[in-house]
Amino acid sequence: LSASELQAVMDVRLPNYRTGINRDAFVFCAFTGLSHADVVKLTHADIHTDDNGGGHWIIDKRQKTGTQFRVKLLPAAEMLYKRYKDTYRTSEKVFPLKGTYKTLNMSLRHVARHAGLSFNPTIHMARHTFATTITLSQGMPIETVSCLLGHTNIKTTQIYAKITNEKISRDMSALTERLGDKYRLAE
Repeated sequence: LSASELQAVMDVRLPNYRTGINRDAFVFCAFTGLSHADVVKLTHADIHTDDNGGGHWIIDKRQKTGTQFRVKLLPAAEMLYKRYKDTYRTSEKVFPLKGTYKTLNMSLRHVARHAGLSFNPTIHMARHTFATTITLSQGMPIETVSCLLGHTNIKTTQIYAKITNEKISRDMSALTERLGDKYRLAE
């Protein structure tokens, strides 16, 4: 998702709380890079307080590969974690997700319709959004993104990097503007 599409998903008012929980899990994944399997199994014990008291970190192993990953909760993810920690603390799990991957994606279709999106997002798109919109397009090195995603091979992460041609265009436009007429050929 682009930044504006992600913001539309975050801002939309939804008709029921279950759809809201699914949207919140999607947004959490968009700001942490977690996969569906990883957010479903995420427990409060997987979230650790920073030694400096500067926030929380998820330290866990990827369900798919068993590779350990560490990711700091960005402000949007931190807000969601605190909301669910206080509201649903009776469970060990952070998000009270019900149903399967397929039912979650069906719920996200409703979110998209209410948010005015012209396509149906899937929970895996949240992971892509983290890799592209949240990290790579903001200048984070691909090696760091690879570690955050728990990839065992950087080639896997490079698939996401191909999607950021828009970022290259924006960066080149900004460079052109900064350079201005600093370098001129003699006539």
